[in-house]
Amino acid sequence: MARPKKQWGQNFLRNRGAVGRIVEAVEPQPDELIVEIGPGEGVLTERLVEFPNELMAIEIDPELAEKLRSRFGDRVNVINDDATETPLPPRPYRAVGNLPYNVGTPILRRVIASTNWRRAVFMLQKEVADRLVAKPRDEAYGYLTLYTQLFARARILMTLEPGSFYPRPKVRSAVVVLDPDRKPFASEKLIELISAAFRMRRKKLVNNLTNMPREELLAAMERAGIDANARAEELSLEEFARLNAECRMQSAD
Repeated sequence: MARPKKQWGQNFLRNRGAVGRIVEAVEPQPDELIVEIGPGEGVLTERLVEFPNELMAIEIDPELAEKLRSRFGDRVNVINDDATETPLPPRPYRAVGNLPYNVGTPILRRVIASTNWRRAVFMLQKEVADRLVAKPRDEAYGYLTLYTQLFARARILMTLEPGSFYPRPKVRSAVVVLDPDRKPFASEKLIELISAAFRMRRKKLVNNLTNMPREELLAAMERAGIDANARAEELSLEEFARLNAECRMQSAD
């Protein structure tokens, strides 16, 4: 049994039933690479190697990476690196992993914004998973919800209690399945607009979007069909996209 290291937020999955459901949800197609992120002790890895697909495992802990190499040999390409930085595959791949809570969000965002991913099955903190599937006006609805919608469709596969892990985390976890759904209007400008809109969650949109003269912003909102008193948490992704388009047209005039 590996000794968990706090510096990397290690909570090893012990629920074998959950392992089976996670692996089944990957559904790799022929010639697709499987990328496991944070394999840890290899509880998912030992099931993933049953697929005929090539398997890459990215593990930040050098001790665990060496153990995985010894255990699986050439069946798994073990990369001892940080998944928030290591290059993502230049070919079609499916990502899977029990992501450390402290880096789960940046890893997820990085994967779904990449070019070649075909599905991601990630274990996350339940609170984060709720944000991915939230609706306008939900408490969990926010920047991460909309960022995810720009690139993917998300659904929660299952929820797990702390007892499914060692050591036991203080929070519940959830497995999320994400499939590519990149919107044609996805852009850095739209992402910046959404981020600014949620800067102060309870403020009105006009009080958060201060990089544009107020009257010009109000005019753009009117053209986009958005109420002048609206807050970011009330707007759908499509409404943000319309507002972004109107703001850009206003700037071009």
